[in-house]
Amino acid sequence: MQHTGLYYPYVHLRDESWAKAAALYWKRLARVVPDGFPVRDESVVKELRQANFLVDTDPAGAAAAVAPAFITAVEEYGTALRGQYAVAGRPFTAQRAADPRRIRPRRYLAGLYPQEVSRELESALVEAGLAERSKREWVEDRPIDWVAVDAMLAWVYKCALTEELARRTAFVPVTDQVDAHAAGDGWSSEQILRVLLGGGRGPAAAQTESRIALMAVQCVLPADLENVPVEKIIKLRTDYADEFALFAAAVDTASAELRGATREVTDFAAFEIHLNDTFEQHIAQPLESLRRAMKGLKWETMSTALTVKAEVTVAGGAIGLLGGAATAVGAGLAFTTVAARQTAAHQRDSLLASSPAGYLLRIEKELTPQTLVRRAGRAAMRAAGLGI
Repeated sequence: MQHTGLYYPYVHLRDESWAKAAALYWKRLARVVPDGFPVRDESVVKELRQANFLVDTDPAGAAAAVAPAFITAVEEYGTALRGQYAVAGRPFTAQRAADPRRIRPRRYLAGLYPQEVSRELESALVEAGLAERSKREWVEDRPIDWVAVDAMLAWVYKCALTEELARRTAFVPVTDQVDAHAAGDGWSSEQILRVLLGGGRGPAAAQTESRIALMAVQCVLPADLENVPVEKIIKLRTDYADEFALFAAAVDTASAELRGATREVTDFAAFEIHLNDTFEQHIAQPLESLRRAMKGLKWETMSTALTVKAEVTVAGGAIGLLGGAATAVGAGLAFTTVAARQTAAHQRDSLLASSPAGYLLRIEKELTPQTLVRRAGRAAMRAAGLGI
């Protein structure tokens, strides 16, 4: 599993809960930030950035690389594209940029930042009636002249730009927008036209790592993730780095198997079946097996402790008659109990460290909201070697 995801199609992460979840399965998350773009992050995203989880990458080189395919598509099919995506007389707001929920009906125009579109492509789009450059909005007292295009065209361009940038950086495209997976095998002019004029696209094979990992994390996340402090997310990533690496390797194995099995699959429903079967085999079943093993370990440890206590209590009636020997019995009991706790803790840690699902169980335990009484009880159990 590659260690860095590449977020798209936006600059700003729209969902803080999604950002927290992403921080649990990516070592790092890059985002596409054109030169000079006015970044305005909320507090959670700022903290993730300060923790070196979120990094920025400039798309200028990728923009120059994808421009020829779009220019060719515009030059060869300008009339057909203009029939669906002409910009004349349509209102604009940059806040609606590339939002799939706004694509139908296509009323508003979307905004592309000038530094993420090559000058040659911008000129071709303007000449064909598919873009306007005079759309100004103020961002933090600063005027920006956006390149205004149809939302669907902006959407396709963002997907193509991100895929090219991913190829150049070896990052993995990842998004919180389910309709963003428009292609995974390159953006030729034919593919661009097929999506813009025919609506065709294939299964999101390039998204297998991020989808499997996100499915796994979602299995153990608390329902109110938005209320979990981001500091806990950052601490969990740091404290259990080895278990995270084992989990990442399992995701990599699962995604490689899925890509091999679905290389020729073009049916979305069939792809989803393969995805779920792979997830069940490599993630869900190991997680359930680990849960059962942990429960069994706790029960066996507790039974042993109770047995030792009972035996010493019965023996104590006779041994107590020996006077000073009682102290020795107490010391022996303490030694036996400590040894049992240490053995249980070692078995527990071995189970977690050897299972690809150990990291998931850590997430489940560490992020589940608890009352003060439950927290105290859990601390006591952990000290006794009976809890995680």
